[in-house]
Amino acid sequence: ATIVVFVLAACIKILLFPSYKSTDFEVHRNWLAITHSLPISEWYYEDTSQWTLDYPPFFAWFEYLLSQVAAIVDPAITQVNNLNYSDMSCVLFQRLSVVLTEVLLCVAVIEYCRFREELFIGHHKLVKIVLSFQLLFNFGLLIVDRIQPTHYSYQNYDYITSQIK
Repeated sequence: ATIVVFVLAACIKILLFPSYKSTDFEVHRNWLAITHSLPISEWYYEDTSQWTLDYPPFFAWFEYLLSQVAAIVDPAITQVNNLNYSDMSCVLFQRLSVVLTEVLLCVAVIEYCRFREELFIGHHKLVKIVLSFQLLFNFGLLIVDRIQPTHYSYQNYDYITSQIK
């Protein structure tokens, strides 16, 4: 059930790939460039763009890992001075990276359901479907990450950590 919900959510998100690009699109592209092109000591001080790296180190390292792949897909993505770069390869990379990293989220939901199975006695399938739908196909995050003109990022991770605690 969880995998079906994930695939359905991923298909809808993929259909929204060509939707509006907000300023956060450039923010994340710039963070990819900073973490790929500069030494760690400069990550939080680089100011070529107004979109400086201002997230905690764990997220900076996440951007660094993504930047290694981005440099292979399109090296222009990871150039610090390439401000407002939005070639289709960049758009596809950034949006697809969100969907692909949500595979980890899907695995976490499956494991959470398995771990909490004793609480779902008699309603295991229904609870699994509802929980999967809530976490993987959250309409609020769909709006924030794919449609809202002022935002684009990896918000599911913030949401999940706040819900599962």
